[in-house]
Amino acid sequence: MTVLTLDPESKTPIYLQIVQEMKTLVMTGKLHPHEQIPSVRKTAKSLAVNPNTVQKAYAALEREGILYSVTGKGDFVADNAARIKEMRKQEIREMFQRVTREARDSGLWIDEIFSIVDEAYSGR
Repeated sequence: MTVLTLDPESKTPIYLQIVQEMKTLVMTGKLHPHEQIPSVRKTAKSLAVNPNTVQKAYAALEREGILYSVTGKGDFVADNAARIKEMRKQEIREMFQRVTREARDSGLWIDEIFSIVDEAYSGR
């Protein structure tokens, strides 16, 4: 599995950073359905955080249907992660359409919008 990265200076709680990182790994296809993820203890050790923090994140991901647990075996990426990924893409499309309409109505030209999108994708 790809290593999770946390921002110790972020105001976002550590467990939520773990949740967001795991969701990103699922959404980008770096974690696949039924793939086992590292144990709570192993993840806590690699991130140098309390195991309770990781357990809280894993529990939140399980409630959201991103992960599932198998007693005695560990935690795995849920089969419906692809569906969740598609739902998230649809949410982003709708949000992007709304923001694009607002930009148009505010007088931004299409080339300015493309420039903004290009900057966002290139990380500038």
